[in-house]
Amino acid sequence: MKKKLYIMALMVCIIGMFAGCGKKKEEDTSDPNAELKDDVIEFVNNKLPAIEGDRNNAVAIYNSYFESDDVNIEQFSSDLQGTAIPAMETYITNLSNIEVKTDEVKALKDLYLQSAQKQLDAMNKVAAAINEQNPDYLTEADALIDESEDLILQYQTQLRTIAMDTGITVNGSFSDEVSTDSDATP
Repeated sequence: MKKKLYIMALMVCIIGMFAGCGKKKEEDTSDPNAELKDDVIEFVNNKLPAIEGDRNNAVAIYNSYFESDDVNIEQFSSDLQGTAIPAMETYITNLSNIEVKTDEVKALKDLYLQSAQKQLDAMNKVAAAINEQNPDYLTEADALIDESEDLILQYQTQLRTIAMDTGITVNGSFSDEVSTDSDATP
């Protein structure tokens, strides 16, 4: 599960960097896609990166406990519940509060928000697995991470389509592969 959260964090950062990073073209009032272009660029390049600190912090805390075989489960549980989960909740609140103008970007935001919520739900399941000593919750957490990855892939596909249809410059490439390794457990 560590690898999945790490990959999700990396994918989100990469997507944020890649979409619309080129120079913004002068506004052409005759361009029927001008509002969509501006909305995509504002959401992906400006608003998402501005709030990613909480999410990155949550994922870093979560992943730090999988870097060693000598994990203090009580400390992990404390950090997960006291810092990582609240940081992820703040991220989701901030993401929810981002205003977008077009239906296409609202759909992108919804996919992104659903993915983040699945990650938070997975973190809560891992915390419950530790607190209740219930390994079934780890299986549920893995399923939530898989759902989150599917949502991110949908987000990428829709963003790529919008970028191609509107001529927004996309620097780099989108990842079509997502790790399926879900064997990491606390």
